[in-house]
Amino acid sequence: MRKIHLGRFSAIILLFVLIGSGCSTRKSDETSFDQINQAIKDSLRTRNISFIEKAIRQGKAEARDSDEYYNFVVQDMVRYFYTAQPDSMMLSTDSVVRYVSKEPFTELRNRLMIKSMQAKGLYYTQFVFDSDSMLFYQKEACRYAEMNTDVEEQMLCYANLADAYKFSGDLSMSAMTYRRAIALADSIHTAKENYIPLYSGLAATYTTLRDFEQSAIWWDKCGELWDLMMLYEQFNYLNSRGNDYFYQEDYQRALETFLQLDSFLQEHPDMEWERHFCKANLSDIYLKLHEPEKAKPLIGETLEYFGSSGYNEMALDHLHTQQMELALQEHDFRKADELVARYPFTTEMRSEQGLLRLDFLKRFYVAKSDWKRAFEYEEAYTTLSDSLRNERVRMKTAEVRMRYERDATILNQYLVISDKEAELMRIYALLAGITAVVLALVMWYFYHRKQVKLREEQMLRRIVSMKMENARNRITPHFIYNALNHELLARQEGRPSSLGVLVDMLRQGQSLASVFCTTLREELDFINLYVAVEGESLGGNFEYKVSVAEDVDLNEVRLPSMMVQIFVENAIKHGLKSLPREADKHLTVQVLHREDAIQIEVLNNGPLPVLQSGRDKSQTGLRVVSQIIQLLNTRNKRHMRFDLCDYHGPDGEQGCRALLVIPDGYNFDMNE
Repeated sequence: MRKIHLGRFSAIILLFVLIGSGCSTRKSDETSFDQINQAIKDSLRTRNISFIEKAIRQGKAEARDSDEYYNFVVQDMVRYFYTAQPDSMMLSTDSVVRYVSKEPFTELRNRLMIKSMQAKGLYYTQFVFDSDSMLFYQKEACRYAEMNTDVEEQMLCYANLADAYKFSGDLSMSAMTYRRAIALADSIHTAKENYIPLYSGLAATYTTLRDFEQSAIWWDKCGELWDLMMLYEQFNYLNSRGNDYFYQEDYQRALETFLQLDSFLQEHPDMEWERHFCKANLSDIYLKLHEPEKAKPLIGETLEYFGSSGYNEMALDHLHTQQMELALQEHDFRKADELVARYPFTTEMRSEQGLLRLDFLKRFYVAKSDWKRAFEYEEAYTTLSDSLRNERVRMKTAEVRMRYERDATILNQYLVISDKEAELMRIYALLAGITAVVLALVMWYFYHRKQVKLREEQMLRRIVSMKMENARNRITPHFIYNALNHELLARQEGRPSSLGVLVDMLRQGQSLASVFCTTLREELDFINLYVAVEGESLGGNFEYKVSVAEDVDLNEVRLPSMMVQIFVENAIKHGLKSLPREADKHLTVQVLHREDAIQIEVLNNGPLPVLQSGRDKSQTGLRVVSQIIQLLNTRNKRHMRFDLCDYHGPDGEQGCRALLVIPDGYNFDMNE
């Protein structure tokens, strides 16, 4: 019974890993194929068989070609294995083999063949114990796997082959093949969960060889991966660890482990086979602990279950041995004789089953004082034990040879790798030198380009600043002369003098001319003085207004100094002065906050100026305004702008409109 478990559940786990995840590796224009495969894989983890059946039907119906269709036939093989339908499993396997055999080679079809060979091997492992057929098909699976470039596929095939060697009794080859699979797993840094069947398989091999020091090492490695185990892997670990304690004759720890397994299975009532399997192991331990009253009902229940399945001859052999042991402990020699005659010992029994039966027979005939037969069975038991010990020696020798060969291979690989690394380092050094030179040249180019651009910008800023300063200083002697004439005429006519206003305007204009930016309040204060002086020449019907919205703080709004003054000067010079002296003249400066920007409008009811000559001072002022705005806009995401256009007031008044828009948070620093 114990050996059945070690093989059966190693096979189940490897079948799950190899087949349960599907066979397709090609890219698809649609995702449904991969989604169905993933859903089947997830459902296998939870043993949701009804969903798997539905998903396979859907997959077959939606398959776009034969490769995809037979992928789901492989999934059917898994389902039949889990639900113990060996005949249906073999029919599906044969159909896949027929299809692949007639088609050209591809890696996908080769994978389908690998799964089919593995399935056939598992059939002869689980349902029909035929070690030759089992070993043949697992070797075939490895042969097909070696045609593919997928090292992980090869690793898993070697794991199945190792399990087959263990079933056939070639334990040294089993251990070597498991170690070969583990070495491949290490070389590709496979996922940790893929080590579970490898560690458990190798540990079980050492358990069979009664090398408990080695088996403990590998069972401990396997136990560290408990959280990554699937349901069947957790079952396999607990059951196999219990077997290991059993063969060490540490029956108390074996009992504790199998009771833990029994509690585990209570949470999964659909695992009926596994539950009876655990009970068969428990009954064996109770017999070893001389508690036949606990073993008897378990033996009866498991005999009924395994006897009705028709695919568990080894299980029945072990249970018959338990029946004999139970009769002996109950001192029912007549029944024990009857069972020995009905189920005789044969050399075809597996070594574990044979040792258990021979151990019982020698003790039974000692109890009957049949010393001749007791001696014969003692001799047979010793011979079989010696063969296992010889197997251990042979395996140790094989392992030493394998490790030597592997170490020599690794050493040669290290030497080759060292040479390649040295060559690679020389190439890296050359590339690093070339890269450093190229980077230095690129950095020098961009640095030189940046310096040239910086000098160009500095020159442009200086030119624009000089033009702006010139525009600010456009209060010419002619303007002062006209203003003084107005003052003299006012005094002759006895009107009040505004000479003080002119002096204030000149003083403030000189102050503004020395700075690049100012506040809107300072700008408007200067404009008020300018209009007070210049407005005298427009006559008594001149009206000037300043309108500031309530949400505008004049002290917080910044702008290039005397920029709005240029608009006001143009409005008076080219707009209002062109009107007849007796006509009404209106000039309005309006400040609003709209769309996250300050809008400054200079409105007058004169005509739109026609700027003809490039030497016209007003045209020069507007050109300088345009240049300074362009320069500042290169340093801001949101741009400042100005516009000069016709104006149509709500009361029907027409004239000229100059607009300056300054976005909120605008940066006026010319040096950045």
